[in-house]
Amino acid sequence: MIDDLELMLKAAVSEVFRKMLRTEVRSIPINADAMSAEAHIASAVGFIGDMTGVVYIYASSSYANKMTSVMLEMDESEVQGDEMVNDAMGELANMIVGSLKAALVEKGMSCVLTIPSIVRGSNISIEAISSATRRVLCFRCDDSHSLVVELMIKPPEANE
Repeated sequence: MIDDLELMLKAAVSEVFRKMLRTEVRSIPINADAMSAEAHIASAVGFIGDMTGVVYIYASSSYANKMTSVMLEMDESEVQGDEMVNDAMGELANMIVGSLKAALVEKGMSCVLTIPSIVRGSNISIEAISSATRRVLCFRCDDSHSLVVELMIKPPEANE
């Protein structure tokens, strides 16, 4: 099932970026450059139900500012304060995981989403509990920015 979820998540990222950010993304192998030393913002939305897990979306602060300006149809210089960027990154995660939820529902699996959460910092590392299955995906956006998307799910027997 994890392979199916990975494919659904890649499709969700591609769809949301095409619609909301008017840009194409391409899946690339995970590499050390994807999480540069620059401060990052990680937005997360969980899903609970027949399938339980969480999706984290990591972007550099500068790319998060750029995405916020595109989503809000503003000039980058007009994006001010962490709250505006936090809201946009939370909404981006919400849309991506919402698209994943829709794909799960099409397969007959019900779930609900958690509210988005945001973490900011440098050298961010999220560790999964030992029973979780983890996949890390990397995307190239705008031919110059990296986006890391991490999927963690509990095994079905842990959901009961």
